[in-house]
Amino acid sequence: MEPQGLSGQGSGWNLRITLLDQDSTFLQENDIQYKRYFKEKEEVFKQIQEVRWLLADESYMTASVDSMELNGRMYTAYLNVGDAFRWASLERGNVEDALLNKVGFRERLYNGKPFYYKELTQLIQSIQNYAENHGYPFASVGLDSIRILDDNSIYGQLYLKKNALITYEGIEIIGDDVRISKKYLEHYLGIEKGEVYNLEQIKQIPIRIRELPFLRQKKNAVVSFRGTGATINLFLEKRKASKFDFLVGVLPRNQSTGSRLLITVDGMFSTQNLLGGGEKIHLEFRQVRPETQRLDLELGYPYVAGLPFGVEGDFALYKRDSTFLDVEYDIGMSYLFSARHYIKAFGHSKQSILLVVDEEKVQQTRQLPQNLDTRFNDFGLEYHIEDLDYIFNPRKGWTNTTRVAAGFRTIKKNNDIINLVDPLEPDFRYESLYDTFDTRTIQYQLDNRLEGYIPFYPKQRGVFLLANSTGAILSSQPVFLNEQYRLGGTKTLRGFDEEAINASLFSIFTLEYRFIIGRNSYIYLFGDYGYVQSRLTDGKISDTPLGFGAGLAFDTNIGVFGLSTAYGRQQNNPVDFRSAKIHFGYINYF
Repeated sequence: MEPQGLSGQGSGWNLRITLLDQDSTFLQENDIQYKRYFKEKEEVFKQIQEVRWLLADESYMTASVDSMELNGRMYTAYLNVGDAFRWASLERGNVEDALLNKVGFRERLYNGKPFYYKELTQLIQSIQNYAENHGYPFASVGLDSIRILDDNSIYGQLYLKKNALITYEGIEIIGDDVRISKKYLEHYLGIEKGEVYNLEQIKQIPIRIRELPFLRQKKNAVVSFRGTGATINLFLEKRKASKFDFLVGVLPRNQSTGSRLLITVDGMFSTQNLLGGGEKIHLEFRQVRPETQRLDLELGYPYVAGLPFGVEGDFALYKRDSTFLDVEYDIGMSYLFSARHYIKAFGHSKQSILLVVDEEKVQQTRQLPQNLDTRFNDFGLEYHIEDLDYIFNPRKGWTNTTRVAAGFRTIKKNNDIINLVDPLEPDFRYESLYDTFDTRTIQYQLDNRLEGYIPFYPKQRGVFLLANSTGAILSSQPVFLNEQYRLGGTKTLRGFDEEAINASLFSIFTLEYRFIIGRNSYIYLFGDYGYVQSRLTDGKISDTPLGFGAGLAFDTNIGVFGLSTAYGRQQNNPVDFRSAKIHFGYINYF
């Protein structure tokens, strides 16, 4: 190995290690490296000790310094490596098989194998962690009946002393201006009376509190033990709980916008915990194209009467220029396994009302338009689970939401259509155009969103987001345009105009690289690739759109600012780099 420094540099010190019982290549063959130059004398001796630890990690437990020699500013250390140790056997001892299975211990993995001290300490720590996360914070783990045999093999048994089983007594909230239900926080943190103590839950408290928009920690939680009970003392203060954000899009001229430049607006207001129970109010307004608006109102109340049940309601209005109006509402009840894990049963209703009918086209083609008056009433289940290290800007983890529903789709006959009269054929009944459809059919809908966050280079900064969004409307009848998914824009398929793509079936894959520059700040590059299919009265059409671009989210004292630019390609057309989709965003808490 080449020395990491030159002898005789200034007033520094140099080190050379000579092995007395091994050849000169031994350290290199075992990937044991050491520094050669030091500014302080004490660092020389620390380095020698570190080499001994490295040798111990490689099974040479008796490695020792025979002597030291100083010549000028060069230290020479003479080491005896000694013999390598191995396991005769490592037995389970008094540790239950179920626990050992959880930590991956198998006796056969140790019989006759090299003795690695680091591997042993990792095993002991894994058993310790399991005990601490399952009600035994005062457990102690070690080896028992240790014997060193004549052939430098080691026999031992694992030993676990659990001590008392500790359960939660609940939480105590310390803070004069905090208005929050204890039951809500106990459910949210997973720290409920009677549940066994879990050290990992305690470690997660700062992160989980930070994810609440209406609370912050003044200092870390303190655990008080009394007998076999543990009380978690939380030092909290309230913070601004209402949020306002808006997103402005700048879209260049194209066939969809029909103008030189289109400005889209997406504004949202939400507030939480007005009554101290973690309840949520969410209001959103969107204008994504000329004369097209959407209004959403959501209400949610978790842990009703202190039970793990929540109720939610959603009401929405959507007006598509002068073509149609959608009125939609959703009512559901959730069972909360935890704040990040629930299953919800819901009832949903959506009515689409035609505002204008192209009567001339209907008369000419004697075909119904692609938009019709419909009503869809369905019932279903939604399942959500997530495991993210920080919900607002994850470094690792995953989340998944699945929603399935089944119900009846009813086609309502439009008076403007059935009252049409053809002057050339006055006996023709336009109402008969509806005979080609079953006016009442069963319809199914499936939606799924899966996201995974994978740490990447550079460490603590780089993150890959892998995601898939899939939706399908399944019916024996065609799915009309006003019933279909409306894709495109910052929330679905980036690089395309808002709601520019209609689909009865879609699947969009996302690959995004994020470089973290702050707790809520990052720069990102992304690509969205999807398959979309639209099944209308005149057949099916499909496409594989591709969107890509870059952006940033930047956290400041007055809010989080966002900027992104994206490009898209569809129908096998080349990318038009003059038609960038630019979006500006801002989030403010008050």
